[in-house]
Amino acid sequence: MRKRSLLQFILLLAFWLVLSAAADLQHILVGALVALISVWFWQDLGPRLPGVPSGWELLRLTYCLILMVGWVIQANITVAKTLLFSRPPAKPLFLLMEPNLHTNWGRVLFATCITITPGTITVDVDPETGRFIVHALTQEAGIDLLYWRLIDEIIKLETKMERGAKHVVATGGAYGLDSPGVTAGDHRPNSH
Repeated sequence: MRKRSLLQFILLLAFWLVLSAAADLQHILVGALVALISVWFWQDLGPRLPGVPSGWELLRLTYCLILMVGWVIQANITVAKTLLFSRPPAKPLFLLMEPNLHTNWGRVLFATCITITPGTITVDVDPETGRFIVHALTQEAGIDLLYWRLIDEIIKLETKMERGAKHVVATGGAYGLDSPGVTAGDHRPNSH
């Protein structure tokens, strides 16, 4: 617990110094105070956070982020075509998605990826059912989102991290994931 808190403190202080763009005594003291208060205030979240990712998990996450950059560029071009030339015409719609993500961090990652991709935005995520309400600028964007390959990548990450967490818990580790058993299954939405 102390090791994790110390790491959080260091990361928050470093983030503060980068944002403030100064490393004088005043900025360091204020940053240290804010980081210390933040770590203390959020200490109850520690057991609910996933453990430190392994090298494989970091590579998989990096792969997801690289894919995201490509999708964001592609979506920017599509949105520009829609707005400038009406190809395809803008016909906004709401989608109800059930992507079969079981961890809170997996759902948050997916919701963030939807929102940072131009032409789509996450309106709501139901924490009980894992259902997403998403707004899409065009029908094509909505259909593409339903079969987005990123869903499979996040499921793979969840599955791998869940197995690692079960191993840590079984061997006496302190931190496990807060999700039930993860099974990678069909993530296509049910038709209602």
